[in-house]
Amino acid sequence: MEIKKIVSATEFSLSYRIILCDLWGVIHNGVEVFSDAKSYLEAMKENNIDVYLISNAPRPEAVVRNGLINKLNLNPELFKKIYTSGDTGTQYINSKVHGQSYYHLGPEKDYDLLENINIQKTNDIESSEFVVCTGLYNDNDERPEDYKNIFEDFLKQNLEIVCVNPDEIVYRGQARIYCAGALGKYYEKLGGKVTYYGKPYPEIYDFVMNDLLSKDTTIKKEILAIGDSLKTDCLGAHKSDLDFLFIKNGIHKTEIANDDDLVRISKANLPETCETLIYTEFLN
Repeated sequence: MEIKKIVSATEFSLSYRIILCDLWGVIHNGVEVFSDAKSYLEAMKENNIDVYLISNAPRPEAVVRNGLINKLNLNPELFKKIYTSGDTGTQYINSKVHGQSYYHLGPEKDYDLLENINIQKTNDIESSEFVVCTGLYNDNDERPEDYKNIFEDFLKQNLEIVCVNPDEIVYRGQARIYCAGALGKYYEKLGGKVTYYGKPYPEIYDFVMNDLLSKDTTIKKEILAIGDSLKTDCLGAHKSDLDFLFIKNGIHKTEIANDDDLVRISKANLPETCETLIYTEFLN
């Protein structure tokens, strides 16, 4: 694999018409918007380059947008739209491909997503046909292994987990937090079936491309995807045949000390068909 470092994400992006950018780890860390990222978004607006945000958030777009604007003070004029794994998963859940009743595994903060699910929610595992997983009940203190008992109950009922956030970890400030994807991987380890919606899986990219290409079918080669996760952002962009810029100082920051580390980690997470990785330290 060939590794190429660029100095400025802003200059690199000027040859594109659309930016499809990850949120957590690139734009913000759950506590604050990165100053470099804010400057980058302002530069894109000044150069008439449209920025669309794509997130593995298990929430509706409106909720994520509200958090960005009112909690993190991000100017809403700096981006066009947010595509979330939560919205993508909701579309498929409502089509009843997984069943007609579900049990929710996740915190109260994700209840906004459930309001958009039009099938029966039950608090009884035995009467559920599948599980919607949005995250850990208390991600500040819990680990996936803490869910072994309830997962064994799911397995007894042969319940599928529908995971609407494939991310396994994020950094909230400086704290390392487990996400729904980590629960999904643990359930699979125990022998359970899991379906994921969000990056790097195709459904969210199909949703995005159908939206963007409906306006201009020639625009795909003028889209740049940006993210900090090799196994979600980069892999998803590669599978969708999108150009990609990797942000090194994100979720992999403790794993990469030099380019040799980057090559090793890239090979572990990406297929051989991904021959080149272009990266920068921050979204600058």
